[in-house]
Amino acid sequence: MNKNSYVGVIDKIRVIKSFPGMLVRFTLHTPSTDINCLVSKKELANLILFLEDGKFELATFGHYNDRKQFVIEKFAVKNPDSFVREFVLKPLASIA
Repeated sequence: MNKNSYVGVIDKIRVIKSFPGMLVRFTLHTPSTDINCLVSKKELANLILFLEDGKFELATFGHYNDRKQFVIEKFAVKNPDSFVREFVLKPLASIA
């Protein structure tokens, strides 16, 4: 399984499924292309939902599934504000 990493602006955050396992999708706008991303880890998916569309830049790490969707395993917010530092980055540090 090939691992990849991308940096881009997060947009179009949507909850696909919330029970029994959480699944969140979003679009990552990189300088070269737009990437359809999925987050299936419940802890990471909850943190993604705190982010605003088109405002935050993410550094992501993961792999592609069979449907050519980028599955996020880890991420970091590159331009956090005070709210994101408190409610996203602190919990993220305890997960990773």
